[in-house]
Amino acid sequence: MPGRKYEVSLSRFAERMLLQHIEFLSQVNIAAASRLISSLKKVKSRLSENPYQFPFADDLDVPGLPLKTYRKYLFEKRYKAIFLIEENNIYIDVIIDCRQENKDLYKNLTL
Repeated sequence: MPGRKYEVSLSRFAERMLLQHIEFLSQVNIAAASRLISSLKKVKSRLSENPYQFPFADDLDVPGLPLKTYRKYLFEKRYKAIFLIEENNIYIDVIIDCRQENKDLYKNLTL
């Protein structure tokens, strides 16, 4: 869908997760925390331009969640954003540090 712009938003759960990641990083490495914030801005920009370039997240293993519903965006080497496309809207429902991935977090996907 070239030329089309999408509105990107984070769920409250994804915002909380992101803030936790930033808070933790800022205690260890301020530059890394700043990179994560900057990287998320790029994520939102790329998603707003063409969310279909990212693969389906069919490896989530959530009972009852239909395949080919959510997509994933890997960024900043170890973070994964799980998002849903609905018309002109992109909903980022989960942001995970892949080193600490926990399948229980996927229960917060909104479908």
